[in-house]
Amino acid sequence: MKTILIAHNYNENSFAVISFSLANYLADQGNRVVFISYRPYFSQTEIIKKEKGEIIICSWPSENRPTSLKDAVWFSRLYFKYKPNVVIGHFVGANITIGISKLLSLNKIRTFAYYHTLMEQIELDNKKMKLKKDILFLRKKVFYKLFCDVVICPSELAKTDFEKNYHSKKGLVVLNPMKDRFSNSKTINGNAIVVSFLGRLAHSKGIIELIEAFKIYQKENQSSKIILNIAGNGGLESEIKELIKDENSIRYFGALKYTEIDQYLQNSHFAIIPSKIDNLPTVGLESMMNNTPLLISNTTGLTHYLEDGKECFKFDATIESIKLLFKRVEDDFILQPKMAINSRKTYLDKFSIEKYCFNFSKEILK
Repeated sequence: MKTILIAHNYNENSFAVISFSLANYLADQGNRVVFISYRPYFSQTEIIKKEKGEIIICSWPSENRPTSLKDAVWFSRLYFKYKPNVVIGHFVGANITIGISKLLSLNKIRTFAYYHTLMEQIELDNKKMKLKKDILFLRKKVFYKLFCDVVICPSELAKTDFEKNYHSKKGLVVLNPMKDRFSNSKTINGNAIVVSFLGRLAHSKGIIELIEAFKIYQKENQSSKIILNIAGNGGLESEIKELIKDENSIRYFGALKYTEIDQYLQNSHFAIIPSKIDNLPTVGLESMMNNTPLLISNTTGLTHYLEDGKECFKFDATIESIKLLFKRVEDDFILQPKMAINSRKTYLDKFSIEKYCFNFSKEILK
């Protein structure tokens, strides 16, 4: 039996399902999993007994982000109580758990940090002062070099980005999965071709270029059947509302609840991901899981695992290329039903929870 500590969110109804599922998988294999959950917050420690192993769920001393000395002291006590063999950290929770575990174990523990966001994406979306960005980058570089044994990259693009920027060979590709929530309840408007965007309204997501390209295409093709749906929120929300205020063929839904995502995607013929740069966009996995094929830019990590004309149409993240994409969608719309079937097959083959837990656990337990 090994003791594995995971710092993330113990939640099966969000992206954190990857850690929720991994914890249960490892416990079912006969291991003890200590799970520090940031959200939801557990005021009392809970223990889930399995046939072979167990999951011990707790939370940080307060509901604030774990960055204080108090958090570090609390975690030190937790470390000595359970003495984990492996630590897996996501986002801000990785810093204290991985750093302190390496020091207290005298470098004997194995540590895994997640590389969620690409450097170029951060540059596009984050306008912080250069000095501050340089300091944060240097701090992360030291963290990866001194405290992390493996840096988990959710795509080959992420691994390349990590190696290029941090000059490290610690990157390991483990594809992010998606929980299977498919219910086959499509109710799409038969008189239109529904193309839907879902995501952060940020520059790196290519949302402005998408809207501009669609407006040009509609002007040049006034008999077009395409309707563009946009859902999400972010820093560009006001600008986007202004851009589409007179457009009858563009519908803005605002931020969706997690429980509304599947229906939104299932009521679409295609989901579009026009990102200028992106790791392995979750919405792409959700779309394929929901039997909805993709329109996806060539500058995302997910594109590498898809075949043009099979479960997606690929394009460059430029206005001209997106405009040509809309023409292709209408000209080749007869392919959509087969692409929908293929998209779900690709999800099951490459991005299921079961595949993720099996592949990652082999690395954790070796």
